[in-house]
Amino acid sequence: MLIFKNLGQALRGLRLNRGNTLLMTLGVMIGIASLTVIVAIGDGIKIKVLNRIANMGFGPESFSVIAGGGRMFFTRSKNTTSMTLEDAEDLLALPTVRLIVPRQRKRMKIINKKEFTSTRVYGVTPDWQLARGWEMTDGDFLSDSDLDRRKRVVVLGATPARKLFKGKESIGKMVRLENNFYVVIGLLEEKGLTESGYDPDDRALIPLTTSMSRLTHQTYLHSIKVVTLDASQVPETMETVRQVLRRNHNLSVLADDDFRFITPEGIMQWVTESEQALNRMLILISTVSLLVGGIVIMNILLVSIRERVREIGIRRCFGARRSDITFQFLFESILVSLLGGIMGVGLGLIISFGLKRFDVLPTHITVEPFILSFVFCSLIGLIFGIHPARKAAMLSPEEAIRSQ
Repeated sequence: MLIFKNLGQALRGLRLNRGNTLLMTLGVMIGIASLTVIVAIGDGIKIKVLNRIANMGFGPESFSVIAGGGRMFFTRSKNTTSMTLEDAEDLLALPTVRLIVPRQRKRMKIINKKEFTSTRVYGVTPDWQLARGWEMTDGDFLSDSDLDRRKRVVVLGATPARKLFKGKESIGKMVRLENNFYVVIGLLEEKGLTESGYDPDDRALIPLTTSMSRLTHQTYLHSIKVVTLDASQVPETMETVRQVLRRNHNLSVLADDDFRFITPEGIMQWVTESEQALNRMLILISTVSLLVGGIVIMNILLVSIRERVREIGIRRCFGARRSDITFQFLFESILVSLLGGIMGVGLGLIISFGLKRFDVLPTHITVEPFILSFVFCSLIGLIFGIHPARKAAMLSPEEAIRSQ
């Protein structure tokens, strides 16, 4: 009961000193609002990147093995000719692997009469569409017959199709790659530019066997896409793939891998590195703002104690113990900090919705800002309220009344 009585006294004290209460809430409100917006932006960017990766056919159950050692998109090895179809066949035999898509890649000029453009030409198998989940807007995808007979057929992405045919009918028309003509049999669905400026639609697909025999005149692969039976099997499968490829490539124990992995998580980390650096800086600023808010609360409470010396003295004369005075001012500090937190979360939510509504930055609201605000505000109110509360409790009732 004493706790509720002291809590009531704290609420009464805050209500009677509205000006001081408002000033004390401002610093905490700004800090919590900043934290709310930062968390919302971070979650929004993460979801947007994951959706973009999934939309490009890079689901959580898949990964790619790229020829040449190094990290992600950056190779440190000149040996990019070690991966072959035999490697792909060995990987397909693994019990956790559902699909394997070996690929060749070469950037080159593609020509339609007087129109031409440079694009990425991929030699792939018919399983490419199933592994990527990429829909067609017109025509058909590559077939097993095209692969077996090494046909000169091509499936165009939206970017080269637009540049070569200017919106006109393209199915059944001929385009030229180097000295060979290819029949356009299909058009891929347009995905659009990514936030980093990468254009996934800038591609043309031909049968892998055609690429090897007619275009690149090489048998080694640029990469192999691996699709597992379940996303939980990806780490285990990657380690098995590493062992198989190292054995096939006759690498010694001390030798570095002559291949590298690309995973959805790796892509997301690579894309969001700059945002993470910005988030860390903003979190630091928000933390400083919260500390400043705590110092403001402490100083205003100290001033308030000098203004309320008579009130403290009367309470002491009527039987209030030092612990009662301590709890009253400690509750005032915690309550005003929590009030600032509630106002900060509200302001942060308004800013987050505004950023999303006007397409400035992606945001996503979760329960995390509410938990963070409650924890931070409680700690700030407790830590910075201890000194004023103790000072108020140490006042002598006789001196307090006599000073007025």
